[in-house]
Amino acid sequence: MQRENIFKIFIKGFGFAFFGNILGGIMTISLAPFISEWFVSYIALLFSVFIYLSLMFTAGLKDGQREKILLRNKRVEKCPKYRWLILGTIIGALMCVPALILLLGVMGIMGLSGEYLFAFRFLSGATYPLMHIAEAHNVAVTEIPLWYPVASMAIYFLLSPVAAQLGYKFGYDEKKLQDYMYEKQ
Repeated sequence: MQRENIFKIFIKGFGFAFFGNILGGIMTISLAPFISEWFVSYIALLFSVFIYLSLMFTAGLKDGQREKILLRNKRVEKCPKYRWLILGTIIGALMCVPALILLLGVMGIMGLSGEYLFAFRFLSGATYPLMHIAEAHNVAVTEIPLWYPVASMAIYFLLSPVAAQLGYKFGYDEKKLQDYMYEKQ
């Protein structure tokens, strides 16, 4: 067993993030009959962001557990401290790209069609319930409020590295994870 290539770790983390967005989009669309109630949109936002961040946490957790085994078997001298902070920032920045394209469309710089908004529901599924909160799910791209793509980018860019690094920390320090997860007898 040896340390994985950083690109392979990045691809795994990006896959978890992408899958989290798909799941958030599916969850929001499945709530469509109930989304007209004002509180359902807020609950959907909480759960979809939680799904996304849980999968980012899992990506860091698995890597932290692997690094702990490498360190215990003396395959490596020390483990990188802030690897998932950096990888999470890069993944969060990549998750901001659909929202950045939407921002350009909202400002009128780029012409976007309804097909992009349909794809956007899945590409940015974790923040898609914000569109229902902004009451902009059935409007033209230029009528979407400017704060929506900015808030979407902020959620991805700020919370992704925190969740991934926290997962790595819990994976590396398994004792903290056990203390957190289970009651002491």
